[in-house]
Amino acid sequence: MPSLQVAKNIEIFYREDDFTDPWQNRPTLLLQHGNGRSGAFWYRWIPELSRHFKIIRADMRGVGQSSRIEDPAKDISIQDCVNDLVQLIHHLGSAPVYYCGESMGGILGMALASLHPELVKALILVATPVFISDTMKSRYAMGHGSRLDAMKKMGIKNWVRETSVMTRFAPDTDPKLIDWYVDEFAKGQPEVLVRYSELVNSANAKDFLPLIQCPTLAIMPSNGQITDADQEALIQSLIKNIRIEHIPSEYHMIHLTHVQACTEQVLDFLLAPSH
Repeated sequence: MPSLQVAKNIEIFYREDDFTDPWQNRPTLLLQHGNGRSGAFWYRWIPELSRHFKIIRADMRGVGQSSRIEDPAKDISIQDCVNDLVQLIHHLGSAPVYYCGESMGGILGMALASLHPELVKALILVATPVFISDTMKSRYAMGHGSRLDAMKKMGIKNWVRETSVMTRFAPDTDPKLIDWYVDEFAKGQPEVLVRYSELVNSANAKDFLPLIQCPTLAIMPSNGQITDADQEALIQSLIKNIRIEHIPSEYHMIHLTHVQACTEQVLDFLLAPSH
């Protein structure tokens, strides 16, 4: 599997999934995972989408199969992650790309589309918050001083499991999927996972929204706990060319639990004649 050196001693890993007909020059769709996850978490989307697009699934720096980060506080920032995407798109030679990000991956997409409009032909946001509300910050603290305190005191694996059954997965979710999610998440370097959570906790993408010019699709839980109605109103009012679709759920991991509904929305949006 290929990797790309994006900084001194830092490489990002990425997967390519291309089952398009070789005589058709199909566009590239970059799938970007959210906080603490990796490109592996998109696995359920690949059979649905890889006949239509050349799929790229990149692991953010420090997670998945990307190289270890020795100093996360120094070497991981929102700007670093956006710069990594810019380098990857140039490396692939496929600009402009379709970009689809879930949760934090969508925040990176907002930044990328606003700062580098020439690189993004269309933007898809899946369960993507503009910011983390004070209510969610309190809930994710799990009775500790902060989300970060909870992660450190409870341990990554326990914190991920407790917050997953609270906000990410509905009670009727296959418990084996939740086990897999928790185990995969917890494989990351603890200090890297804490750093990414710190970035998400403090992020606010509001200033990027009016700068996004490309067609944008937001696929949101219908009663999202993290992507609440106030945030939907923000993206509706500030992104000029946006369509919002809802998945009937109040839980965050719709890209894992509602695959068919999500990918149908993506195909309908990207295969429209205007794209």
